Amino acid sequence: MKQNFLLGAIIVFVVGGICYYLWSVAAALYHDWSLARGVNDLKAESDTRRARRREQDERRLENGCEHAFGETFGGFPPTACHKCGLERERPRGDCDHVWRFANEATPCSYCEKCGRKYVSSRVIS
Repeated sequence: MKQNFLLGAIIVFVVGGICYYLWSVAAALYHDWSLARGVNDLKAESDTRRARRREQDERRLENGCEHAFGETFGGFPPTACHKCGLERERPRGDCDHVWRFANEATPCSYCEKCGRKYVSSRVIS
């Protein structure tokens, strides 16, 4: 009787261990699947936001100006159109700078939106 009880306890312990192992593998696979689904959703959202931003960046240069990028004047950013003041690519940060020449002793320009100043290849706040 003691032998049957001990054998039954060992069998229950082994079967319980196998069931716990299978349950933990299934739980890990479900967790991994749910994370992958969330990452795919984030990628799709990021791609749509990136495409929308690219379209906005292309439209921002359509203001009727025949842009002249690269023709730098003293105190004017080299990536900005000296006719309308917009930069070729949207700058980082909140402000989409529109540069205008400043009437100062040193050649410089300023952004008419945020007031940032550009002096000889460096930006001064």
